[in-house]
Amino acid sequence: MTDYVRVCEVGEIRNGRHRAFDVGDVSVLILNVNRTFHAVRNQCTHLDYPLEGGRQLGCEIICRKHGARFDTKSGRALGGPAVNPLTIYDVRVQEGWVEIALPSAQ
Repeated sequence: MTDYVRVCEVGEIRNGRHRAFDVGDVSVLILNVNRTFHAVRNQCTHLDYPLEGGRQLGCEIICRKHGARFDTKSGRALGGPAVNPLTIYDVRVQEGWVEIALPSAQ
């Protein structure tokens, strides 16, 4: 069974914006893309730099340290220097809250 964790209220992240939240010991980046929410680990896979504050272009996030680009729907690295994908989390909206599924190991 997958456990979902409440992260924030829907209204806390404006459309086209993102914000990082600590969920347990994991920093998670939540992105609002046309009122659809995506959640990824807030950590570039190139040099573990936080992605929060990077440029968001639709479903893409660009690391502000070295310019690595990622698709936040799939986690796939779209442009170097990163080659490894981001960790992504399932997201749902329940009663006005953005919730994410975290594996039990986290």
